[in-house]
Parts: sequence; structure tokens; C-alpha cells
Amino acid sequence: MTESKSEDTQARGKILLADDSKVVRLTATKILSEQFDLVVVEDGEEAWEKICADESIHVIFTDLGMPKLDGYGLIQRIRQSENEGIRNQPIIVITGAADEEDVKRKVFELGATDFISKPFKSAELVARAEAHASYRRDKVNLQKSADIDLLTGTLNRNGINQQLKKDLSFANRHGENMAVIIFELDDFKTLYQRIGEAAANRIIKQTATKMLSAIRSEDSVGRYGFEKFIAILPMAKTEGVVILAKRLCEQIKSFKITIGGEAISISMSAGISTVRKGSPATIKELVHSAEQALVNAKKVGSGEVQILKLETAQLAEAAVTISIDRLLEAIAAGKPEMAKNQIASALHQLAPLIALMSKEQKQHLLSGNEP
Repeated sequence: MTESKSEDTQARGKILLADDSKVVRLTATKILSEQFDLVVVEDGEEAWEKICADESIHVIFTDLGMPKLDGYGLIQRIRQSENEGIRNQPIIVITGAADEEDVKRKVFELGATDFISKPFKSAELVARAEAHASYRRDKVNLQKSADIDLLTGTLNRNGINQQLKKDLSFANRHGENMAVIIFELDDFKTLYQRIGEAAANRIIKQTATKMLSAIRSEDSVGRYGFEKFIAILPMAKTEGVVILAKRLCEQIKSFKITIGGEAISISMSAGISTVRKGSPATIKELVHSAEQALVNAKKVGSGEVQILKLETAQLAEAAVTISIDRLLEAIAAGKPEMAKNQIASALHQLAPLIALMSKEQKQHLLSGNEP
């Protein structure tokens, strides 16, 4: 019964409509409900919850001026999602804004697929829904049968999982080394909001190209999330893996992309997980270890590389050294949040030095005066 209902939804197409106007919701429901399964919500936050919970949605229609989360914020969340299916959803903006051209420019920069002005015509609404639902169905079916991320040409999530199974099975069976590196473009979601989808995609594509040209023929690269990549390195020695990760992070830091006459600088951090010969591991352990190493790297600062080694099936947790100089640089650069997040770790690191200070020196430190 469930399978039949799913097939019926696939055939009809499912539309999500987010609009705080009761009139618009009722009108759209009357127009679309005969041909599509319709999910209707009143604000962007509720829309986001539905999108995350229902993978069968084919097209999203959204208003811009909504409570809790507006249409701009909803578009950003969708386009920055770690979930590949959500990230690629068609988004059609419906609005009656007076400054229509400026609004169009902004929503298209954020990643909207299409635009309809209010008041809309029935035929136009149905035509857009049919076109985008049909395209979405075809794209989803293609992605299910493929292992490649369409934007970057690297492996998608399905391809990553298949490659990890294959390489880790070989490593465990033959007692070989294996490593995984997870890379993340630093503060990229903030940059995305400033430069828009097209420019962000250019950076993501160039990053993928750098990675593909740097790895060995037996290695694999996949798009692991919105701003994340994963490198799968069978039979790789730890020293070589660390060198590769650092070299790629340096290359990303060194190249600049010009957008609208502005030179954009970016950086990338990396977390490495390694398994040595004779230490069987699972995919979950290997990937989780790399993710934790990435968290550690980001604690140290932008563009850093950290490693965790799986000597057994248990994760070997590593201590993270906080760079006080980097924290001071972050404060000077107008990025106090990074320093605030690391205060506890920094104080723990400085504890032996603080213990040597005299009472007078501590008072001077707290007052902010020179001793």
C-alpha cells in the first residue's frame, strides 16, 4: 500500500508551497491540487522542517515576506544544505514586491530557480509546476543511477559510500593502510551569503579541480557536503597523507578568485583519519574519526590540518594545541567569535604560566594595565 502511494506521488509530483497569505494558499491549492500532491505551510521555518522530513517533494514555491524565516533565509538554507537532494531542489519565488527587478537579482544570486509575480495566472502556475516537477523527477532518477556529483564531477554521496566499502574491504582483507581526509572551505556559508550561488559554485568547482589533479590514480575524491570534500586514500602512508592535505590547503589559500571586481580569498581546513596495517576498522569509525579531526583543525584556526589515528576499532582521541597567536590575529581581524569559542582551551593551555604569576601581576592582567 505504501509502495503504491509512493509511486502515485512520484507520478503526480509533490509541491511545497510556503506563503503567509491565506488567500494565496487557498488560490494555489485550488489551482494545483488536482494535478499534484500539495504541502501547504505558512512560514519558512515550517517549510524547512517539511523539506528535511520529506524527500518526495519535487518543487518548492515560496513567498519572500514570511514570519519566523523569510523566503531569502529559506533559499539560503536549502542551497547550503549538507543533503545533496535538498540542495538541488527547484525553488520558485512568488512575490508581489514593488521593486521587482532588485528582488529578482537578489533571489537569483541566492540560488532561486524561477520567479513568478503576484497576482499569478492559473496557467502560468501550473506550467511552471509541471516543468520543474518533471525536470526534478528526471534528475533524481539520473542521480540514483549515477555516482557523480553533477557540479564538480567528483563522487556524490552514493559514490562515496560505494568507494569506501570497496577500499576499506580491501584494506581490512589484506591488512593494508588506509586514510580518509575530510576538507572544508572555511566560513564558506558566510561567504556564500555575500557572493551568491553562481560565484560560490565557481569556487567549489575550482576546489574540486585542484583536488582531482593532486591525488593518485588509485585515490578518490567526493563532494561530502555543501562546502566539504572527502578524499579516500587506500594503501597510503600517514606521512604522505599529511603532506597531501597540507599541500592542498596551501594551494586553496594561495589562489584568488575575482568576483565583481573584488578579489576573494579563501582557506580550507582538513581532518585526517588513518588506519595502519592489521587494524581493522569500519566505515563509520573511519569517517567519524576524520570528522573529529576536522573539528580539531578548525579549533586551531583556519587552514589547519589535524590527524586522528585508528590503531584499533576505538578512536584515538588527540589533544589539540590552540595557537594563541592565531587567536590574537582573529581578534585583530575583527573575528572575536573564534577567540571566544577557544577561551577555555586557551586558558587551560596557559594555566602553568598563570600559576607562575605574582598576585600583583594577576591584578594588572585583570585590570588591563601594563605591569
